[in-house]
Amino acid sequence: NKSSRKKKKSEKTLEDVIQEMMLDEGNSGRAASESSIDPRKGKVSYKVASAAKALYEGQALGADVLIVDPPRKGLEEDVLVQLCKPHNPNQDYTEDPVLLQGPRYKSNFVNDAHTLIYVSCGFDAFARDCDRLLKGNAGWRLQSATGYVLFPGSNHVETIAIFKRRAGRQDIF
Repeated sequence: NKSSRKKKKSEKTLEDVIQEMMLDEGNSGRAASESSIDPRKGKVSYKVASAAKALYEGQALGADVLIVDPPRKGLEEDVLVQLCKPHNPNQDYTEDPVLLQGPRYKSNFVNDAHTLIYVSCGFDAFARDCDRLLKGNAGWRLQSATGYVLFPGSNHVETIAIFKRRAGRQDIF
């Protein structure tokens, strides 16, 4: 029927939304990838991958804010290890992991992050990860944590916690 066809034409897919976000407004509608402006500067990006793989590919290098949304089992061990490393003011700023000096285990792949937003669907794992973050050597402090009942009638609670630390380039300059 015509009304359902019209509705489908007006609906946007995630791909449509992302393409719209990537348009360079100052470039007469040309896609940002066609311009000389880096489309990632000042924009949000995301990647579907294991958190550890994304970290080691450099996805968090240069990031001020990290958002993690692990499964019920909590954060991967490699991710916790990186998050518990203290900020290293001597580590060169780079957004490319190839340019990090020294062995990978000495690099801090979350060196510039000063805010961590942790979305948890498993409270026991969140409590364990929170304990490690707060006792670790990275200087994380729990700024706030709020529980949300998204499924009324169930005993399931989503927790959103915001951690802060003094880190990143703003403390160095």
